[in-house]
Amino acid sequence: MTPLLDASLAELCRLLRTASAAAACEAMDGRGHLSPDISALVPNLLCAGPAYTVRAPAGYGDEIVRAADEAPPGSVIVIDVGPAQDVCTWGGTGTAVARRRGIAGVVSNGRVRDIAEIRRARFPVFARGVIASGWARGRPGSTGDPVSVGGRIVRAGDLICADDDGVVVLPQDEAATVLDRLQARLAFEREASRIVDADGRYADVIAAKSPRIE
Repeated sequence: MTPLLDASLAELCRLLRTASAAAACEAMDGRGHLSPDISALVPNLLCAGPAYTVRAPAGYGDEIVRAADEAPPGSVIVIDVGPAQDVCTWGGTGTAVARRRGIAGVVSNGRVRDIAEIRRARFPVFARGVIASGWARGRPGSTGDPVSVGGRIVRAGDLICADDDGVVVLPQDEAATVLDRLQARLAFEREASRIVDADGRYADVIAAKSPRIE
């Protein structure tokens, strides 16, 4: 990675932590959003950071345990269990460890359990829903490889921005371009708020011009 791209990626990550999934999607020109089947299980939280990717055989937690223990602080653990997705991929113990270690959140194409514990911890988790069953051990997968989650390929180091509106993936090799678009989008949102606060009309907001505003 070149120093310029590295700097753009770091700044984009910082900015995403002040933004929203909707703003991230607009900065991606409407691309990058995961299937709405994967949604926020803990409301009113923003999750943003680089992806730490996990491939886990359905029903087995070896790599997920490893991710909770080893993913870098600030990262988002992204779990792919393949097509058999009605399986447990996260729970209360992983949440306690990840929260203590400064992990930003979890995105999974499977399900989670111990949701009451996770919600009490206010830890961002985005998944297909909940399930009572746990997992077995003894079938390792991998970490750091590309994964397929919610209809998108996610590579280690791609940026994730997720909130109640959904999950957006921002490819790391587009960081410089997306950074410029996100800065423009957030500037527009500030201007839109100013117009509304000054008793402006919706049409006035649209006239202020931003890409893909609705």
